[in-house]
Amino acid sequence: MTQAYPLQWPMGRPRTKARQQSKFKVASTKAFEEMMLELSRFKAKGVVVSSNIPTRRDGTPYRDGLNEKMPDPGVAVYFTKGARLVCLPCDTYLCPWENCRAIGLAVEAFRSMERHGAHQVLDQAFEGFTALPPPSPFPASPNLVAWWVVLGIHETATEEEVSAAYKANAKAAGGASYELNRAKEEALLAVRARG
Repeated sequence: MTQAYPLQWPMGRPRTKARQQSKFKVASTKAFEEMMLELSRFKAKGVVVSSNIPTRRDGTPYRDGLNEKMPDPGVAVYFTKGARLVCLPCDTYLCPWENCRAIGLAVEAFRSMERHGAHQVLDQAFEGFTALPPPSPFPASPNLVAWWVVLGIHETATEEEVSAAYKANAKAAGGASYELNRAKEEALLAVRARG
Protein backbone atom coordinates (compact mmCIF):
# COMPACT_ATOMS: atom_id res chain seq x y z
CA MET A 1 0.00 0.00 0.00
CA THR A 2 1.55 3.32 -1.02
CA GLN A 3 1.70 5.44 2.10
CA ALA A 4 2.34 9.14 2.51
CA TYR A 5 4.60 8.47 5.52
CA PRO A 6 7.20 7.09 5.72
CA LEU A 7 8.70 7.47 2.26
CA GLN A 8 7.74 4.69 -0.15
CA TRP A 9 10.44 4.92 -2.82
CA PRO A 10 9.43 3.15 -6.06
CA MET A 11 11.07 -0.22 -6.64
CA GLY A 12 13.86 -0.26 -9.18
CA ARG A 13 14.49 3.49 -9.08
CA PRO A 14 18.09 4.39 -8.19
CA ARG A 15 18.79 6.74 -5.30
CA THR A 16 20.96 9.87 -5.50
CA LYS A 17 24.31 9.27 -3.86
CA ALA A 18 25.52 12.89 -3.53
CA ARG A 19 22.73 15.37 -2.82
CA GLN A 20 23.08 19.08 -3.43
CA GLN A 21 21.50 22.33 -2.35
CA SER A 22 19.16 23.82 -4.92
CA LYS A 23 19.11 27.35 -6.27
CA PHE A 24 15.32 27.57 -6.12
CA LYS A 25 14.05 30.99 -5.01
CA VAL A 26 10.73 30.03 -3.46
CA ALA A 27 9.50 29.43 0.09
CA SER A 28 9.17 25.81 1.19
CA THR A 29 5.40 25.90 1.67
CA LYS A 30 5.00 27.66 -1.68
CA ALA A 31 7.04 24.90 -3.37
CA PHE A 32 4.68 22.24 -2.00
CA GLU A 33 1.54 24.24 -2.86
CA GLU A 34 2.75 24.92 -6.41
CA MET A 35 3.58 21.24 -6.91
CA MET A 36 0.04 20.29 -5.84
CA LEU A 37 -1.42 23.01 -8.08
CA GLU A 38 0.56 21.73 -11.08
CA LEU A 39 -0.65 18.18 -10.38
CA SER A 40 -4.22 19.46 -10.24
CA ARG A 41 -3.81 21.34 -13.53
CA PHE A 42 -2.31 18.17 -15.03
CA LYS A 43 -5.50 16.35 -14.00
CA ALA A 44 -3.55 13.90 -11.82
CA LYS A 45 -5.95 11.72 -9.84
CA GLY A 46 -5.45 9.91 -6.53
CA VAL A 47 -2.34 11.91 -5.61
CA VAL A 48 -0.22 10.61 -2.72
CA VAL A 49 2.88 12.57 -1.75
CA SER A 50 5.17 10.10 0.03
CA SER A 51 8.06 11.39 2.15
CA ASN A 52 9.73 11.02 5.54
CA ILE A 53 7.81 14.00 6.88
CA PRO A 54 5.05 13.01 9.32
CA THR A 55 1.61 13.71 7.88
CA ARG A 56 -1.55 15.38 9.05
CA ARG A 57 -4.83 13.46 9.02
CA ASP A 58 -5.50 14.48 5.41
CA GLY A 59 -2.26 12.78 4.32
CA THR A 60 -0.32 15.99 3.57
CA PRO A 61 3.05 16.56 5.24
CA TYR A 62 3.45 18.98 8.12
CA ARG A 63 4.76 22.21 6.61
CA ASP A 64 7.65 22.68 9.07
CA GLY A 65 9.05 19.29 8.00
CA LEU A 66 9.54 20.54 4.44
CA ASN A 67 12.57 22.62 5.58
CA GLU A 68 14.29 19.89 7.57
CA LYS A 69 17.58 18.47 6.41
CA MET A 70 17.17 14.75 7.02
CA PRO A 71 19.08 11.58 6.13
CA ASP A 72 16.52 10.77 3.43
CA PRO A 73 14.82 13.92 2.05
CA GLY A 74 13.36 12.09 -0.94
CA VAL A 75 9.82 12.71 -2.18
CA ALA A 76 7.84 10.33 -4.37
CA VAL A 77 4.54 11.51 -5.84
CA TYR A 78 2.16 8.74 -6.90
CA PHE A 79 -0.87 9.52 -9.05
CA THR A 80 -3.01 8.25 -11.88
CA LYS A 81 -2.93 9.88 -15.30
CA GLY A 82 -5.54 8.36 -17.56
CA ALA A 83 -5.29 4.62 -16.92
CA ARG A 84 -1.63 4.71 -15.90
CA LEU A 85 -0.27 4.73 -12.35
CA VAL A 86 2.67 7.14 -12.36
CA CYS A 87 5.37 7.88 -9.82
CA LEU A 88 7.61 10.96 -9.98
CA PRO A 89 10.38 10.52 -7.39
CA CYS A 90 13.12 13.01 -6.56
CA ASP A 91 15.89 12.89 -3.97
CA THR A 92 18.43 15.14 -5.70
CA TYR A 93 18.31 17.90 -3.07
CA LEU A 94 19.02 18.20 0.66
CA CYS A 95 15.52 19.21 1.85
CA PRO A 96 12.11 17.77 0.99
CA TRP A 97 10.77 21.15 -0.18
CA GLU A 98 13.51 21.33 -2.83
CA ASN A 99 12.56 17.90 -4.14
CA CYS A 100 8.88 18.98 -4.17
CA ARG A 101 9.89 22.03 -6.21
CA ALA A 102 11.77 19.86 -8.72
CA ILE A 103 8.75 17.56 -9.12
CA GLY A 104 6.43 20.56 -9.52
CA LEU A 105 8.63 21.97 -12.29
CA ALA A 106 8.71 18.57 -14.01
CA VAL A 107 4.90 18.39 -13.95
CA GLU A 108 4.76 21.93 -15.34
CA ALA A 109 7.00 20.79 -18.22
CA PHE A 110 4.74 17.77 -18.84
CA ARG A 111 1.73 20.09 -18.95
CA SER A 112 3.53 22.26 -21.50
CA MET A 113 4.19 19.20 -23.67
CA GLU A 114 0.53 18.23 -23.40
CA ARG A 115 -0.64 21.78 -24.28
CA HIS A 116 1.55 21.92 -27.35
CA GLY A 117 0.36 18.62 -28.78
CA ALA A 118 3.38 16.48 -27.96
CA HIS A 119 1.21 13.63 -26.68
CA GLN A 120 3.36 10.92 -28.26
CA VAL A 121 6.49 12.29 -26.58
CA LEU A 122 4.61 12.63 -23.30
CA ASP A 123 3.37 9.02 -23.52
CA GLN A 124 6.92 7.83 -24.17
CA ALA A 125 8.21 9.87 -21.24
CA PHE A 126 5.58 8.37 -18.94
CA GLU A 127 6.63 4.85 -19.88
CA GLY A 128 9.69 5.49 -17.74
CA PHE A 129 7.63 6.85 -14.87
CA THR A 130 5.11 4.03 -14.68
CA ALA A 131 4.96 3.22 -11.01
CA LEU A 132 5.88 -0.07 -9.52
CA PRO A 133 4.49 0.44 -6.04
CA PRO A 134 6.48 -0.74 -3.05
CA PRO A 135 5.74 -4.25 -1.79
CA SER A 136 2.26 -4.41 -0.33
CA PRO A 137 -0.52 -6.85 0.44
CA PHE A 138 -2.36 -5.46 -2.61
CA PRO A 139 -1.66 -6.67 -6.16
CA ALA A 140 0.78 -4.57 -8.20
CA SER A 141 -2.09 -3.35 -10.38
CA PRO A 142 -4.59 -1.37 -8.33
CA ASN A 143 -7.35 -2.22 -10.81
CA LEU A 144 -7.36 -5.81 -9.51
CA VAL A 145 -8.86 -4.75 -6.18
CA ALA A 146 -12.40 -3.44 -6.47
CA TRP A 147 -13.13 -0.13 -4.78
CA TRP A 148 -15.75 -1.60 -2.46
CA VAL A 149 -13.21 -4.19 -1.25
CA VAL A 150 -10.58 -1.51 -0.56
CA LEU A 151 -13.11 0.64 1.31
CA GLY A 152 -14.78 -2.33 3.03
CA ILE A 153 -18.31 -1.40 1.97
CA HIS A 154 -21.02 -2.72 -0.36
CA GLU A 155 -20.86 -1.80 -4.03
CA THR A 156 -24.25 -0.06 -3.80
CA ALA A 157 -23.04 2.31 -1.07
CA THR A 158 -24.17 5.93 -1.03
CA GLU A 159 -21.86 8.93 -1.36
CA GLU A 160 -22.07 9.50 2.41
CA GLU A 161 -21.12 5.86 3.11
CA VAL A 162 -18.19 6.13 0.69
CA SER A 163 -16.90 9.30 2.39
CA ALA A 164 -17.28 7.80 5.86
CA ALA A 165 -15.48 4.58 4.84
CA TYR A 166 -12.68 6.55 3.19
CA LYS A 167 -12.13 8.69 6.31
CA ALA A 168 -12.22 5.66 8.62
CA ASN A 169 -9.72 3.74 6.47
CA ALA A 170 -7.38 6.73 6.13
CA LYS A 171 -7.49 7.30 9.88
CA ALA A 172 -6.79 3.61 10.60
CA ALA A 173 -3.87 3.60 8.12
CA GLY A 174 -2.37 6.80 9.52
CA GLY A 175 -3.07 8.79 6.34
CA ALA A 176 -4.28 8.57 2.78
CA SER A 177 -2.83 6.05 0.32
CA TYR A 178 -2.95 5.62 -3.42
CA GLU A 179 -5.35 2.66 -3.10
CA LEU A 180 -7.74 4.57 -0.84
CA ASN A 181 -7.73 7.65 -3.08
CA ARG A 182 -8.30 5.53 -6.17
CA ALA A 183 -11.07 3.56 -4.47
CA LYS A 184 -12.83 6.72 -3.30
CA GLU A 185 -12.71 8.28 -6.78
CA GLU A 186 -14.03 5.11 -8.45
CA ALA A 187 -16.74 4.76 -5.81
CA LEU A 188 -17.94 8.33 -6.27
CA LEU A 189 -18.01 7.86 -10.05
CA ALA A 190 -20.09 4.70 -9.57
CA VAL A 191 -22.49 6.47 -7.18
CA ARG A 192 -22.97 9.35 -9.63
CA ALA A 193 -23.45 6.96 -12.56
CA ARG A 194 -26.26 5.25 -10.64
CA GLY A 195 -27.92 8.67 -10.29
